[in-house]
Amino acid sequence: MAAVRILAAVAAVLLSLSEPATGALVVHRAGVPDPQCRTGVISLKEAGKPQVCCAGYCGECTDYATCRSVRGQNSTLACCASEVYNIRCGAGAPANLCLKKCSESVPPCIMDGGKVFTTPDPSTRTAGSDCNEAVSKWRESAKAAIKAAPATTKKPAAM
Repeated sequence: MAAVRILAAVAAVLLSLSEPATGALVVHRAGVPDPQCRTGVISLKEAGKPQVCCAGYCGECTDYATCRSVRGQNSTLACCASEVYNIRCGAGAPANLCLKKCSESVPPCIMDGGKVFTTPDPSTRTAGSDCNEAVSKWRESAKAAIKAAPATTKKPAAM
């Protein structure tokens, strides 16, 4: 059983790199937990509350005006951050509706407390930030690799 979950997780990661929506579907169907909310949308940190992870199709995880009806469906319990938090397990929600922690479930879910999850700093250096410089360096290396060696007059040593 553990091997199946590992293979499902690997497949989910590979698919999420190429098509995020497909990757989220694979993770959801496999039932593999998503502790970092990679397939969902994370909420901002509020004092005294853990962050929540809304479903990936929500676009954002706040109590925005149209969170109750995303893509023409009732998405109150998947996209409205306060509603997602209110139906957490152990807070009085029925067992068949309550949302587990993300370390145990897929989005929508409740992020584990004690750690604040943030988006990466946009000024952080990435592969895209020096792409043009990397391209010119690579072209120089490629040109040097295919450049013909100087002609020699010596014959190869006989064996």
